[in-house]
Amino acid sequence: MTSVSLWFKKKTCVPRLQCPPMFTPRRTALDPLFTPQFAGMWVFAFITFFSAFQLLPGIPFRILELGGTKAQAGWFLAVYTFASALAGPLMGNIADHVGRRRLLVTASILFVGFSVLYGVVRVLPLLLIIGAIHGSIWSGILSSASAIMSHHIPESRRTEGLAYWGLASTAAVAVAPAVGLWVYHFGWTVLCTELAIISAMMAIWASRLPLSDADQQPEEGPSIRTAFDWPTIRASLTLTTISFGYGGVTSYAAILATERHIAPRSIYFSVFATTIVLFRIATAHLGDRYGTKQMLYPSLACLPAAFAILAIAHQRWEMIASAILFGIGFGGAYPAFASWILDNTDFRRRARTFGSIILAFDIGIGTGSAVIGVVGEHYGLGHAFALACVLSCLSIPIFAMTSKRMAVAEGRAGR
Repeated sequence: MTSVSLWFKKKTCVPRLQCPPMFTPRRTALDPLFTPQFAGMWVFAFITFFSAFQLLPGIPFRILELGGTKAQAGWFLAVYTFASALAGPLMGNIADHVGRRRLLVTASILFVGFSVLYGVVRVLPLLLIIGAIHGSIWSGILSSASAIMSHHIPESRRTEGLAYWGLASTAAVAVAPAVGLWVYHFGWTVLCTELAIISAMMAIWASRLPLSDADQQPEEGPSIRTAFDWPTIRASLTLTTISFGYGGVTSYAAILATERHIAPRSIYFSVFATTIVLFRIATAHLGDRYGTKQMLYPSLACLPAAFAILAIAHQRWEMIASAILFGIGFGGAYPAFASWILDNTDFRRRARTFGSIILAFDIGIGTGSAVIGVVGEHYGLGHAFALACVLSCLSIPIFAMTSKRMAVAEGRAGR
């Protein structure tokens, strides 16, 4: 060993006794993260979410234009979300076997067709059927892209990489609705044409994405028996308990602000999104250094407090405080949870793993949006978000119980 390397080792290695046991660094973060492969997948994720979140805010207006009611306008998102959730494990399982990049290309080409159909279909039931199929294929894109990205993130920086990967969708969602609604002013056909062009760009981009070794080694044919990763699904119920409130916030935070005379109506979303970005940039590396659970548990603990404050918020500062806690909670919880799951599952089946996470997360969002709406209508949105607070308190006990069983099962399988 050279004198230079000895000097570097002496300067960078910290004795374990200098750190409290809970905060002892677990890994070093010297492996390159921002590679061309990472950038390529990040851009692909941005494009896919940019396309989807132009459609989703615009489709309710299209349904109203076709003579549907406000209640019917909300059916599309519910159908789309539940279809995505239920198809997640199955689509991920298929991707693991037929090839993840191949599924991305195929799904993107199909999205061109969906965009055309949205432009010409004028019958509401048929529109919902198209939405259900579209949502199912959407889950295949999410699970496949996440699986490919996970192979391009070094293990020593997995939590950090997943955190930055999530910012692709955050950035897209921040700008896409405004762009989509602006394009919609020129006509529904114009918007659908634009979405078809973006989907074609997705297909071309996906065809040029690099393959990892795992993508080139498909297993034997998929089956229903292996489609559902039940240990991962049980652990992912952790996300269901918190995404229940996420669904309510997405649908009703602006309405709550209006009811309580808090301006601007969009303040919760602006603060929430900004907090996620800043929190992940500042702290994403901590999960890799000190351990994913040390990041996950405090993040989960923030969410009941966020919902509790939102339930009683009548002033702007209370709304802001809730949004900050909400952003910290979600900003830290998902990358830490996903990183822990990847540490304890088969790397050859990562698309199925992410599909299982999608199942739990999207069911929580869809159920939360529906239930909080019903409770809010009869008892007030304050009581509805109090319910979200109570449910989110279960996230830590559920993870503690299911993660212990999952780690033991994985240990037995590895022997």
